[in-house]
Amino acid sequence: MKDNFWNKNLADLSMTERRKLTELTWINFIALVIAFITFVFKLIFRPDILCMLCDLVNIGLLLLALFCLYNKRTGCAINIVFAIPFLIYGYYLSEFHNHPPEHETIYHTLWWFIVGLVYLSIFSPDTSKLHLFLGISLITIVFHVQKADMLPHFWGGSQVFLKNPFMVLLFAYISVFSIRLYYESGLKSISSKFTGTLKAIANIIQVSKQPIIKIKKITDEEGQITDLSVIKVNTAFEQQFQIRSQEVVGQKAGFVFNYVFRNVINTNDLFILNPKPQTDIYLKHLEKWFTINTIFPNKGEIICIFYDTSGPNKIISTLKESRQRYKVLLEAIPDIFFIIDKDGVYEDFVIKDGDKLKVNDADIIGNSIYEVGFSEKMANKIYQCIQDSIMNDSIESIEYALDTPNGTFMFEMRLAKLNNNSVISIARDITKRKNAEFQLEEAKVKAEDANNLKSAFLANLSHEIRTPMNAIMGSAEILAVPELPDEEKEEYSQAIIGAGHQLMKMIDDTINLSKIETNTVDVKITMVKVNSMMKELNSQYLPIARGNKKLDFNLKLDVKSQNFGFQTDRDLLYESLSKLVDNAIKFTYAGSVLFGYKMLTPNIIEFYVEDTGIGIPHDEFDNIYERFYKISGNPDAMKHAGSGLGLPIAKEFVSILGGKLSVESEVGKGSRFSFTLPFEKGEGYMRIMR
Repeated sequence: MKDNFWNKNLADLSMTERRKLTELTWINFIALVIAFITFVFKLIFRPDILCMLCDLVNIGLLLLALFCLYNKRTGCAINIVFAIPFLIYGYYLSEFHNHPPEHETIYHTLWWFIVGLVYLSIFSPDTSKLHLFLGISLITIVFHVQKADMLPHFWGGSQVFLKNPFMVLLFAYISVFSIRLYYESGLKSISSKFTGTLKAIANIIQVSKQPIIKIKKITDEEGQITDLSVIKVNTAFEQQFQIRSQEVVGQKAGFVFNYVFRNVINTNDLFILNPKPQTDIYLKHLEKWFTINTIFPNKGEIICIFYDTSGPNKIISTLKESRQRYKVLLEAIPDIFFIIDKDGVYEDFVIKDGDKLKVNDADIIGNSIYEVGFSEKMANKIYQCIQDSIMNDSIESIEYALDTPNGTFMFEMRLAKLNNNSVISIARDITKRKNAEFQLEEAKVKAEDANNLKSAFLANLSHEIRTPMNAIMGSAEILAVPELPDEEKEEYSQAIIGAGHQLMKMIDDTINLSKIETNTVDVKITMVKVNSMMKELNSQYLPIARGNKKLDFNLKLDVKSQNFGFQTDRDLLYESLSKLVDNAIKFTYAGSVLFGYKMLTPNIIEFYVEDTGIGIPHDEFDNIYERFYKISGNPDAMKHAGSGLGLPIAKEFVSILGGKLSVESEVGKGSRFSFTLPFEKGEGYMRIMR
């Protein structure tokens, strides 16, 4: 094989030629470095043996070799080895510089030629240069030996073989030549086998029933792939894709693939950027599926084998369509479908309102019923239902609540056996139904309470009205007697007026209760002068307290200023205090009743009513605020007339004003009712800070 790549571009060289070029470059570069260092050493330390011309020529020849290699001219670099005889003459035989005697440098010459033989045996494209270099070497050594006047000495029969330069040179030649022949024989054998393999591959490609296309990689000087070219397609490829070999061979692979496969395949991605051994494609214009198996027989070629997988893929596609159809159908049903295995692990699910429930596939599939938010007790119950359903082939039902970021939802779950290892679970959202049931139950309770309240109200009202009505009717009948003295007429007139006031009070309480129940209490916020209001209340109840029972009735004002007041609803505040004062007078037979207010802080005012009456048991504290309630078991409380609405109304009015009515009481010692209100925009009150 002759050297035939002078003036070639690197992209045109094979991998073997590139490797050869690289190795030659490194060897010549190392030789140049050694030559330069030797030259500098002689120049500085051994000028007595310096041959300026020889060293410069040696360095120049090595630079020339590197220049040839830079231009991809390996033959030029290899042929420079034939300049060795001239260097030997300059270093060891010439007369223009001082050098050692000729007989001392014979073996130096020998080693120069042995190195040259090894160099040529490795890099020379053929053996002719090796033979030529051997001849030149022998001639040069003969000349050197003759000049040293040692030719008879080396031709003598007594000469030791290893000291004979001719024999050593011939031995070196035979050795490197034999090694060269051995490796060439091995390479030929490998090349033959490779060629046979390529032929077998080509034959398989041609006769294969599967469409096959063979592609060549086109690379740049750095070995990077720049393009792909089609070099062969088989008959099956032509028949399958309705294209002739002549139309695609030699064309760029990207163009061919885009034309044949309608831009379905990106060759850069398939062969260069992200090469895969197997790729599945669907060709819509042929309505077929193909699996592309990609083989890389060597670094420069690609073989693609197309397998028609339309049959299995059509079945898979049909199954996917069926599954999608059923999934859409299931999604149209407002139920959640789960597949749960016997260990309680979710295998699949279909949910329509995933966004409402904030449920994702990753949060469900693969997780067990113990990991998706159920309590341990509920998860155990569901697990037992799964086991019962599989074992007994039964349908199990269970209701549960599920907490989600959008609130709590109620579900009814039914589980049915799917196979021996799993169940299908249908969970229906019953939140609206349960809420309706709860609301219906609450409405029922409220209706019953209202009915009971109405019955109690009517019974209580009829009872309470009877007393003042009897007083009115009896007094009216007596007043009708003509001979009735004037003093008695005045007494019975006052009785009628008192009974009338009692009836009006009951009517007012009924109206207030109606407003509270219907949330129609009219709140009017105004500036209330507290002291004048409290004095008015005192004037209203002082005659009653001292006239009927001789009670010690007192008012206590915490702030004396006449301008003292704050913004609230005067009517509601007055009515609340009136109910508490009236209640205290009613249940206090002896002792005292004290009412008033005090400033707890500059922003909070407390109103209170204290008495020394019969008191309230602690277990009745919550009951006294119920409508029409009277403390049972206490004859003193039961015998007093009243609608039982005073405290409930007072509590509701205080709540509307922003306060809370509280009680402190002990049986036989009296009670204290109090409530606090915010002192909004108060006037006439100032605390002195010290």
